[in-house]
Amino acid sequence: FERKIESKCKKDDYCNFIMYGPGVEKVFEEIKKIFPNNKISIFSSDYMKKKNNADTLFEKINKNQVDIIIGTQMISKGFNFPKLNCIVVVDADFSGKGYDLRATEKNIQLYNQLSGRAGRFSQNSLIVYQTETPSDETLNDILTNDPEKFLANELELRKKNRLPPFSRLVALIISSKSQEDSFRGAQEIKKKLNKISNLEVLGPVDSPIFRIKKKYRTRLLLRSKNNSLIQKKIGNVLENLRISKKIKLTVDVDPINFT
Repeated sequence: FERKIESKCKKDDYCNFIMYGPGVEKVFEEIKKIFPNNKISIFSSDYMKKKNNADTLFEKINKNQVDIIIGTQMISKGFNFPKLNCIVVVDADFSGKGYDLRATEKNIQLYNQLSGRAGRFSQNSLIVYQTETPSDETLNDILTNDPEKFLANELELRKKNRLPPFSRLVALIISSKSQEDSFRGAQEIKKKLNKISNLEVLGPVDSPIFRIKKKYRTRLLLRSKNNSLIQKKIGNVLENLRISKKIKLTVDVDPINFT
């Protein structure tokens, strides 16, 4: 792969790459080792907060004084780089992207936007997806530009797993300075909620982000058929709860992120 990239850079007068993935600074250090003779810049929100940095970077890019851009996903948001002809998406896998229900949808939108950045003024363009799962069906749907197929598959997957829009979700986060109090509080709340018919109470489990501001976090996930009567019953139970002052209860109706 590196030899292919170097060959393309030598052949073209100007070659520009966008790399999207965790740790742009780490990627920056690695790329400097691989391409010591190229001019490389970082394009990220932290860097662009300073107006002088932003103005200077745009000026350099417009004057073809930057060979490689290492950027976060913000680089896909409508910026126009006429000479951009190669994009590399780092870590383009759809698993392990966090606990966002819409992660796959958002990644597809992002990758389509990134694809639009390359080759806008040239037919000789290249986009490379670095992935551990090259046979992934969703990624191949992107490559074949088949959004209708993705939509059908995503709806079938959600229906099979009883996810929205085929069910209603309510997330509860129980936090406390004590891990034991947090988990015990979640167990007590679950006992109360289990009395509601046609309601599935999942958990308690430790939150993926286990501790925030010295407070331990435990999660419950409530799932029911898509109707408002269940939500009213859940609200009545939660409003009449007598919980210890040592714990805090946070309710997230129709959650998108599960951290």
